Amino acid sequence: MKAARIYGKQDIRIEDVDIPEPKENEVQVKVKFVGICGSDIHMYAEGLSLPYEENPLTGKTVPIIEGHEFSGQVVKAGKNVHDVKVDDRIAIEPILSCGHCRNCLKGMYNYCLHAVGPDGSGNFIGVSGDGGMAEYANVEAKFAHKLPDEMGFDLGALVEPTAVAYEGIKRSGLIEGQTVAVMGAGPIGLCTAVLAKIAGATKVYISDVSEVRLEKAREIGIENTLNPTKDDVVEKIHADLPEGVDITFECAGVQQTFDTAAQITTATGLIQVDALFGKTIELDINNAIMQGHNIHTTLGYENCFPTVINIINSNQEIFQKMITKKISLDDTVEGIKSLQEDKSQVKVMISPEL
Repeated sequence: MKAARIYGKQDIRIEDVDIPEPKENEVQVKVKFVGICGSDIHMYAEGLSLPYEENPLTGKTVPIIEGHEFSGQVVKAGKNVHDVKVDDRIAIEPILSCGHCRNCLKGMYNYCLHAVGPDGSGNFIGVSGDGGMAEYANVEAKFAHKLPDEMGFDLGALVEPTAVAYEGIKRSGLIEGQTVAVMGAGPIGLCTAVLAKIAGATKVYISDVSEVRLEKAREIGIENTLNPTKDDVVEKIHADLPEGVDITFECAGVQQTFDTAAQITTATGLIQVDALFGKTIELDINNAIMQGHNIHTTLGYENCFPTVINIINSNQEIFQKMITKKISLDDTVEGIKSLQEDKSQVKVMISPEL
């Protein structure tokens, strides 16, 4: 089969590799669509998160078949698989987990104590184990989630990034009638803003330095867009809401946006951190204490894919607008570069069938 394998920094090769047989607890999927994630960009551009040392769960080192946001159709099932059948249409939850550490047993398998490699390699297939940028992929059956017949495979590949946003919404405890600000209008920020609106937030602000991304936000129904290169974000939000917003979602991952979050969140409000930061940031802990700010974090997601699938299926028109380009597997590197260089691109989807 054809596969996009990453060897290290700026080294992705489209190669022919053998199709491995699924293990007894796995299904084999004919991949239909796989999205390019921000982490894929960092893996390619900087060589980050890759297993240069053997991952404890997968036993893998580079090269790895990239891709963790994918959907497909089951073509084979291992002998111990009973709940997933051949021909099932599925979205894949790409978390790596041992299933028996204390966090896995608590249902918090996204914090598995044995999934991250000794060199810090990530706890996802497509990062520390072979993923979905290939014609076929083997995945654990327990992480294969069935798609409704009326939901396309392209939207199926959007379930994973939407689940990241949903986990932040869930962790924040957002309830109907609250006000929200989102820092960053990348795919996770846009999904977060949409989900906040669906959850009943009465006002949703989104801030980004890219006018193209803010235009996309308006296209999907987020009217209150702010550009910190042109707008005083703190002043504008406090002009509307003197006490600030109830919840700020940090989806940008830089010092400036985190500082802004602290200034626009109401006293006793919540700052929900969904982004990973490229470098260590400073936190004025005394200010957080005096304001009564709660700061929550998330990593990936847990136990939410069926719910997210239902949300996307019920709002297909909105989520379809986030898919901005579809390319072939041969064009994987060009797709990654387009996301680096062209801010009009939100979610680029690869199809091995193109």
